[in-house]
Amino acid sequence: MVDLVFISLELGLLTGLIVLGVFLTFRVLNYPDLSVDGSFVTGAAAAALAIQSGVPGETALLVGLVAGLCAGVLTAFLHTVLGIEKILSGILALGILYTINLRLMDGPNLSLLNQETVMGVMQAPFNHVALIAVLFAIVVFAKFFIDWFLSTGFGLQVRATGDNEATARSFGINPNVTKFAGVVISNGLMGLAGALFAQYMGFADVNMGIGNIILGLAALMLGEAILSSRKIATVTLAIIVGSVLYQFIVNIALRLGLAGTDLKLITALIVIFAIMAKDGERYITYGKRIFNTR
Repeated sequence: MVDLVFISLELGLLTGLIVLGVFLTFRVLNYPDLSVDGSFVTGAAAAALAIQSGVPGETALLVGLVAGLCAGVLTAFLHTVLGIEKILSGILALGILYTINLRLMDGPNLSLLNQETVMGVMQAPFNHVALIAVLFAIVVFAKFFIDWFLSTGFGLQVRATGDNEATARSFGINPNVTKFAGVVISNGLMGLAGALFAQYMGFADVNMGIGNIILGLAALMLGEAILSSRKIATVTLAIIVGSVLYQFIVNIALRLGLAGTDLKLITALIVIFAIMAKDGERYITYGKRIFNTR
């Protein structure tokens, strides 16, 4: 049971960066960015390649962050400069990044076996606490950065763009600039998450980003159902809690004997539960209306 808690905390904090990235695009900007699955792998591949080239694990995290930012620039460029529709720009960027990732790794995967990583000294079971402390520090720093960014004048413009792009434009805000910045930052977080995940798992794989959007949305909605608030600081805290809780639920399900192939079902059930919990009063009213016999 102790191992279950430790592993859930580690994976929950790792995916916390993913959820923060999804929150920035899907919730704040109202921008369904589908390219984040690819930018996650780009960050992992770039970090793994850097480590194999002799770059320290700490510096490789920055390499992954920059790779994710570059991936975000690609997606944002397709939409804001070329005028391609949001979802299509993400799909096109995802396809481009898939090829780039294969080129970076010179194949479908890249091993970090016997390589020095930032987490190498913490991989032993008795070092769970140290690993969680490092991951916690990184995720909390990312959280406070998002809180700070969205409270700045430009961050308020980003939020206004997501709330109502036409109204934001009427107030002199350039939606292309705000969307460009938001998408780039979101993908940068994805790249950093990929770099961390590659060092945590000991390899980078071209398919390791599949499902990150669904995972991020599930954890996001679960966190919002637990801590409902309009304050950005509370929301970012809630989605990190939701990320940890999501991993805890998944790990319990696996311990109970569910197969890895059932994870999509578990994720779907978590999303359904989160939606119903968030709108519980509406469902109760609806149920009373149905079963009211008078």
